[in-house]
Amino acid sequence: MSLVRSHSVSPFAAKKAPPAPVVLLLSQTTLHMPTSPGHLIHEDLKTPVKKLKKVAFAVTPHTYPPPSIVPNLIPTPRHLSTKTVENHKGWTMAATDTELIKRTVHRLTDQLLDTTQCYSKQAQTPLLLVYERALEMHPDLREFENKWATRCIIMAHLKATAATAKAN
Repeated sequence: MSLVRSHSVSPFAAKKAPPAPVVLLLSQTTLHMPTSPGHLIHEDLKTPVKKLKKVAFAVTPHTYPPPSIVPNLIPTPRHLSTKTVENHKGWTMAATDTELIKRTVHRLTDQLLDTTQCYSKQAQTPLLLVYERALEMHPDLREFENKWATRCIIMAHLKATAATAKAN
């Protein structure tokens, strides 16, 4: 038995082009590609082609997941509680600013919320109004992720006022 076989088609004959690559799009994938200047190459160019200057582009590393859109926010503590806001690690305000912010939030809470109920039993609309007005009066509160500082002050104040109302 012979190991060499004769083929009717030469191995050097032209072969068919390979199939087009299949484009696969994944819903969870974001491709970050640096932009580059376009190049125009064409036979019929009438003007002489000028060489482009080499420019060192600042390359920024792309990470997944992408960094948050709003940078430098003070993150929410892992266990946000009703303890005083000054005791939280992320609170960096001066004592006088802290007192002013607390007085403002307490006044807004007394005006807009039911002080006989705790935080979890409050309606969403008045709570959002308290947050909104507190941010208008004290723009420094925007530095806290998810409004956690304002929420902590409201929670502590409502806990105290609800306990007082229950005792009476």
